Amino acid sequence: MIFFMLTSKTRWKVTEYDAEKIAIWQEQLGISSLVAKLLIARGYQNPEDAKEMVRIEESRFHDPFLLEGMREAVDRIQQAVSQGEKIRIYGDYDCDGVSSTTIMVHVLKELGADFDFYIPNRFTEGYGLNIQAIKLAKEQGIGLMITVDTGISSKAEVEFGTGLDLDFIITDHHEPPPELPQCVAVVNPKKESCTYPYKYLAGAGVAFKLGQALLGKVPYHLLDFAAIGTIADLVPLQGENRLIAYHGLKNLNHTRHIGLEALLKWLVLQIN
Repeated sequence: MIFFMLTSKTRWKVTEYDAEKIAIWQEQLGISSLVAKLLIARGYQNPEDAKEMVRIEESRFHDPFLLEGMREAVDRIQQAVSQGEKIRIYGDYDCDGVSSTTIMVHVLKELGADFDFYIPNRFTEGYGLNIQAIKLAKEQGIGLMITVDTGISSKAEVEFGTGLDLDFIITDHHEPPPELPQCVAVVNPKKESCTYPYKYLAGAGVAFKLGQALLGKVPYHLLDFAAIGTIADLVPLQGENRLIAYHGLKNLNHTRHIGLEALLKWLVLQIN
Protein backbone atom coordinates (compact mmCIF):
# COMPACT_ATOMS: atom_id res chain seq x y z
CA MET A 1 0.00 0.00 0.00
CA ILE A 2 1.36 3.41 -0.99
CA PHE A 3 0.53 6.51 1.06
CA PHE A 4 0.66 9.97 -0.41
CA MET A 5 1.24 12.98 1.82
CA LEU A 6 0.04 16.40 0.76
CA THR A 7 2.61 19.08 1.29
CA SER A 8 1.20 22.31 2.71
CA LYS A 9 1.95 25.44 0.70
CA THR A 10 1.61 27.65 3.76
CA ARG A 11 3.50 27.90 6.99
CA TRP A 12 2.49 29.18 10.37
CA LYS A 13 4.28 32.39 11.23
CA VAL A 14 4.53 32.78 14.99
CA THR A 15 4.92 36.41 16.02
CA GLU A 16 7.30 37.19 18.80
CA TYR A 17 6.23 39.79 21.34
CA ASP A 18 8.25 42.00 23.62
CA ALA A 19 7.57 40.77 27.17
CA GLU A 20 8.01 44.25 28.65
CA LYS A 21 5.54 45.73 26.17
CA ILE A 22 2.97 43.05 26.94
CA ALA A 23 3.35 43.73 30.67
CA ILE A 24 2.67 47.44 30.12
CA TRP A 25 -0.51 46.66 28.16
CA GLN A 26 -1.67 44.27 30.87
CA GLU A 27 -1.14 46.83 33.60
CA GLN A 28 -2.76 49.75 31.78
CA LEU A 29 -5.80 47.85 30.49
CA GLY A 30 -6.22 45.17 33.16
CA ILE A 31 -6.13 42.35 30.62
CA SER A 32 -4.37 39.02 30.23
CA SER A 33 -1.19 38.62 28.19
CA LEU A 34 -3.14 36.67 25.56
CA VAL A 35 -5.63 39.51 25.05
CA ALA A 36 -2.76 42.00 24.89
CA LYS A 37 -1.10 39.93 22.15
CA LEU A 38 -4.37 39.68 20.22
CA LEU A 39 -4.90 43.44 20.34
CA ILE A 40 -1.39 44.09 19.11
CA ALA A 41 -1.87 41.51 16.35
CA ARG A 42 -5.04 43.34 15.29
CA GLY A 43 -3.00 46.47 14.69
CA TYR A 44 -3.53 48.55 17.82
CA GLN A 45 -0.45 50.67 18.34
CA ASN A 46 -0.81 51.49 22.04
CA PRO A 47 -3.05 50.77 25.04
CA GLU A 48 -4.88 54.10 24.69
CA ASP A 49 -6.08 53.22 21.19
CA ALA A 50 -7.24 49.79 22.38
CA LYS A 51 -9.40 51.13 25.21
CA GLU A 52 -12.47 51.34 22.98
CA MET A 53 -12.14 47.61 22.33
CA VAL A 54 -11.77 46.39 25.92
CA ARG A 55 -13.66 49.08 27.85
CA ILE A 56 -16.57 49.77 25.59
CA GLU A 57 -18.86 50.59 28.54
CA GLU A 58 -16.78 53.74 29.05
CA SER A 59 -17.11 54.85 25.42
CA ARG A 60 -19.46 57.67 24.48
CA PHE A 61 -21.23 58.61 21.28
CA HIS A 62 -19.79 61.62 19.48
CA ASP A 63 -21.65 64.92 19.26
CA PRO A 64 -23.81 64.59 16.10
CA PHE A 65 -23.32 68.27 15.27
CA LEU A 66 -19.69 67.49 14.50
CA LEU A 67 -21.03 66.08 11.23
CA GLU A 68 -20.89 68.76 8.55
CA GLY A 69 -24.37 69.77 7.45
CA MET A 70 -26.09 68.43 10.58
CA ARG A 71 -27.13 71.85 11.91
CA GLU A 72 -28.69 72.80 8.56
CA ALA A 73 -30.47 69.44 8.35
CA VAL A 74 -31.92 69.73 11.87
CA ASP A 75 -33.05 73.34 11.37
CA ARG A 76 -34.85 72.48 8.12
CA ILE A 77 -36.58 69.42 9.58
CA GLN A 78 -37.69 71.37 12.64
CA GLN A 79 -39.08 74.05 10.34
CA ALA A 80 -41.01 71.43 8.37
CA VAL A 81 -42.42 69.90 11.56
CA SER A 82 -43.49 73.25 13.02
CA GLN A 83 -45.18 74.31 9.77
CA GLY A 84 -46.92 70.98 9.16
CA GLU A 85 -45.01 70.49 5.92
CA LYS A 86 -45.12 66.98 4.50
CA ILE A 87 -41.82 65.08 4.65
CA ARG A 88 -40.86 61.97 2.71
CA ILE A 89 -38.08 59.62 3.85
CA TYR A 90 -36.40 58.13 0.78
CA GLY A 91 -34.57 54.90 1.62
CA ASP A 92 -32.98 51.93 -0.04
CA TYR A 93 -34.07 48.32 -0.44
CA ASP A 94 -31.12 46.58 1.28
CA CYS A 95 -30.88 45.82 4.99
CA ASP A 96 -28.95 48.98 5.81
CA GLY A 97 -31.39 51.08 3.81
CA VAL A 98 -34.47 49.56 5.44
CA SER A 99 -32.91 49.91 8.91
CA SER A 100 -32.05 53.54 8.18
CA THR A 101 -35.61 54.21 6.99
CA THR A 102 -37.03 52.58 10.11
CA ILE A 103 -34.88 54.75 12.38
CA MET A 104 -36.08 57.92 10.67
CA VAL A 105 -39.72 56.75 10.80
CA HIS A 106 -39.48 56.40 14.57
CA VAL A 107 -37.68 59.71 15.00
CA LEU A 108 -40.12 61.72 12.91
CA LYS A 109 -43.05 60.03 14.64
CA GLU A 110 -41.63 61.14 18.00
CA LEU A 111 -41.33 64.68 16.67
CA GLY A 112 -44.97 64.68 15.56
CA ALA A 113 -44.05 65.23 11.91
CA ASP A 114 -46.36 64.79 8.92
CA PHE A 115 -44.37 62.25 6.94
CA ASP A 116 -44.29 59.05 4.95
CA PHE A 117 -41.54 56.88 3.47
CA TYR A 118 -40.59 55.53 0.08
CA ILE A 119 -38.33 52.61 -0.79
CA PRO A 120 -37.62 52.21 -4.53
CA ASN A 121 -38.25 48.94 -6.30
CA ARG A 122 -34.95 47.11 -6.77
CA PHE A 123 -35.88 45.79 -10.21
CA THR A 124 -37.80 48.65 -11.83
CA GLU A 125 -36.20 51.71 -10.21
CA GLY A 126 -32.76 50.55 -9.14
CA TYR A 127 -30.57 52.26 -6.57
CA GLY A 128 -30.74 55.90 -5.57
CA LEU A 129 -33.07 58.80 -6.26
CA ASN A 130 -34.91 58.68 -9.57
CA ILE A 131 -36.84 61.25 -11.57
CA GLN A 132 -40.20 59.42 -11.50
CA ALA A 133 -40.11 59.10 -7.71
CA ILE A 134 -39.34 62.81 -7.42
CA LYS A 135 -42.23 63.71 -9.75
CA LEU A 136 -44.52 61.52 -7.65
CA ALA A 137 -43.38 63.24 -4.45
CA LYS A 138 -44.22 66.64 -5.94
CA GLU A 139 -47.65 65.44 -7.08
CA GLN A 140 -48.36 64.12 -3.59
CA GLY A 141 -47.57 67.39 -1.87
CA ILE A 142 -44.14 66.58 -0.42
CA GLY A 143 -42.10 69.64 0.54
CA LEU A 144 -38.98 68.01 1.99
CA MET A 145 -37.27 64.75 1.08
CA ILE A 146 -34.75 63.14 3.44
CA THR A 147 -32.62 60.40 1.93
CA VAL A 148 -31.10 57.67 4.09
CA ASP A 149 -28.30 55.36 2.93
CA THR A 150 -28.50 56.90 -0.53
CA GLY A 151 -28.40 60.13 -2.50
CA ILE A 152 -24.74 61.14 -2.41
CA SER A 153 -24.40 60.50 -6.17
CA SER A 154 -27.81 61.92 -7.15
CA LYS A 155 -26.66 65.39 -8.21
CA ALA A 156 -28.81 65.51 -11.37
CA GLU A 157 -31.91 64.11 -9.65
CA VAL A 158 -31.63 66.60 -6.78
CA GLU A 159 -31.20 69.43 -9.28
CA PHE A 160 -34.36 68.28 -11.06
CA GLY A 161 -36.32 68.11 -7.80
CA THR A 162 -35.07 71.50 -6.65
CA GLY A 163 -36.43 72.89 -9.90
CA LEU A 164 -39.84 71.58 -8.80
CA ASP A 165 -39.49 73.52 -5.53
CA LEU A 166 -38.63 70.43 -3.46
CA ASP A 167 -36.04 70.60 -0.69
CA PHE A 168 -33.59 67.76 -0.09
CA ILE A 169 -31.52 66.58 2.86
CA ILE A 170 -29.06 63.88 1.84
CA THR A 171 -27.80 61.45 4.50
CA ASP A 172 -25.46 58.80 3.19
CA HIS A 173 -22.23 56.95 3.93
CA HIS A 174 -21.03 55.92 0.48
CA GLU A 175 -17.96 57.44 -1.15
CA PRO A 176 -18.77 60.98 -2.30
CA PRO A 177 -18.29 61.86 -5.97
CA PRO A 178 -16.27 64.93 -6.99
CA GLU A 179 -19.46 67.03 -7.23
CA LEU A 180 -22.06 66.75 -4.47
CA PRO A 181 -25.80 67.40 -4.79
CA GLN A 182 -26.67 71.05 -4.20
CA CYS A 183 -29.34 71.02 -1.52
CA VAL A 184 -30.21 72.04 2.04
CA ALA A 185 -27.64 69.69 3.58
CA VAL A 186 -25.46 66.72 2.72
CA VAL A 187 -24.59 64.68 5.82
CA ASN A 188 -21.90 62.10 5.13
CA PRO A 189 -18.84 61.51 7.35
CA LYS A 190 -16.80 60.59 4.28
CA LYS A 191 -17.06 64.06 2.78
CA GLU A 192 -13.56 65.45 2.40
CA SER A 193 -14.50 68.63 4.26
CA CYS A 194 -16.19 66.77 7.15
CA THR A 195 -14.06 66.53 10.31
CA TYR A 196 -16.26 64.04 12.15
CA PRO A 197 -14.07 61.81 14.38
CA TYR A 198 -15.31 58.55 12.83
CA LYS A 199 -15.59 58.07 9.08
CA TYR A 200 -17.01 54.56 8.68
CA LEU A 201 -20.63 54.73 9.85
CA ALA A 202 -23.15 52.71 7.89
CA GLY A 203 -26.24 54.40 6.49
CA ALA A 204 -28.11 53.34 9.63
CA GLY A 205 -25.37 54.93 11.72
CA VAL A 206 -25.73 58.26 9.92
CA ALA A 207 -29.54 58.11 10.30
CA PHE A 208 -29.01 57.32 13.99
CA LYS A 209 -26.80 60.41 14.37
CA LEU A 210 -29.48 62.55 12.71
CA GLY A 211 -31.98 61.08 15.17
CA GLN A 212 -29.63 61.91 18.04
CA ALA A 213 -29.39 65.52 16.86
CA LEU A 214 -33.15 65.90 16.34
CA LEU A 215 -34.15 64.34 19.67
CA GLY A 216 -31.43 66.06 21.67
CA LYS A 217 -30.28 62.78 23.20
CA VAL A 218 -28.82 59.43 22.23
CA PRO A 219 -31.82 57.36 21.02
CA TYR A 220 -30.76 54.14 22.74
CA HIS A 221 -34.22 52.69 22.01
CA LEU A 222 -33.37 52.67 18.29
CA LEU A 223 -29.97 51.03 18.57
CA ASP A 224 -31.31 47.58 17.71
CA PHE A 225 -32.23 48.88 14.23
CA ALA A 226 -28.93 50.75 13.94
CA ALA A 227 -26.98 47.61 14.88
CA ILE A 228 -28.78 45.46 12.30
CA GLY A 229 -28.00 47.91 9.50
CA THR A 230 -24.43 48.41 10.67
CA ILE A 231 -23.59 44.72 10.95
CA ALA A 232 -25.40 43.74 7.75
CA ASP A 233 -23.54 46.37 5.73
CA LEU A 234 -20.17 44.88 6.74
CA VAL A 235 -18.61 48.17 7.87
CA PRO A 236 -15.65 47.93 10.29
CA LEU A 237 -16.86 47.12 13.81
CA GLN A 238 -14.54 49.61 15.41
CA GLY A 239 -15.02 53.04 16.93
CA GLU A 240 -18.61 54.25 16.96
CA ASN A 241 -19.76 51.26 14.90
CA ARG A 242 -18.64 48.92 17.66
CA LEU A 243 -20.54 51.03 20.19
CA ILE A 244 -23.67 50.80 18.04
CA ALA A 245 -23.29 47.03 17.65
CA TYR A 246 -22.55 46.48 21.34
CA HIS A 247 -25.61 48.34 22.67
CA GLY A 248 -27.82 47.34 19.76
CA LEU A 249 -27.26 43.60 20.19
CA LYS A 250 -28.01 43.95 23.90
CA ASN A 251 -31.25 45.75 23.01
CA LEU A 252 -32.25 42.93 20.67
CA ASN A 253 -32.40 40.55 23.62
CA HIS A 254 -35.36 42.48 25.02
CA THR A 255 -36.62 44.49 22.03
CA ARG A 256 -40.13 45.89 22.18
CA HIS A 257 -40.35 46.58 18.46
CA ILE A 258 -43.08 44.33 17.10
CA GLY A 259 -41.38 43.57 13.78
CA LEU A 260 -38.12 42.54 15.42
CA GLU A 261 -39.99 40.46 18.01
CA ALA A 262 -41.72 38.58 15.20
CA LEU A 263 -38.45 37.97 13.36
CA LEU A 264 -36.73 36.72 16.51
CA LYS A 265 -39.61 34.33 17.28
CA TRP A 266 -39.41 33.01 13.71
CA LEU A 267 -35.66 32.48 14.04
CA VAL A 268 -36.11 30.57 17.29
CA LEU A 269 -38.66 28.29 15.57
CA GLN A 270 -36.25 27.64 12.71
CA ILE A 271 -33.43 26.74 15.12
CA ASN A 272 -35.61 24.41 17.15
